[in-house]
Amino acid sequence: MAALLDESFATLARELPEAYARMCARFAGKTVRIEVDGERFVAAFESAAARVRRVGTEDDVGADASITTSRRAIRDVLEARRSLSDAVLADEVEAVAPLDSLVEVLAGLSMYVHGAVRCPSFPRLLERFQGLLAGDEEV
Repeated sequence: MAALLDESFATLARELPEAYARMCARFAGKTVRIEVDGERFVAAFESAAARVRRVGTEDDVGADASITTSRRAIRDVLEARRSLSDAVLADEVEAVAPLDSLVEVLAGLSMYVHGAVRCPSFPRLLERFQGLLAGDEEV
């Protein structure tokens, strides 16, 4: 998941640099700790760049916000089977941060999604994500 998110940031930067710049500017100076099905990583933002790196279970990343979820919950939101707010209320997505940071994360996420839907390569990234989930379901 970390590699796929990092690749999506690079794709957004290459294919829709204005959207990438707006997202980075919105998140500038922020760090978001993300855990998806036990995989832990951090998305760190500067004014002109977004970076993703894996972290261990004991690493203190000093994040501004922390999000814990599953691939299945992400798929359900991406495929409009469930709204993000419904996923949060169902405890399928946990977001922990001060309210102002959560508002910033939601605004930055919205900028990311608005850019992503206009990038020609994102359907292939979505197919790869769905492949990861399909691999989980075969187990």
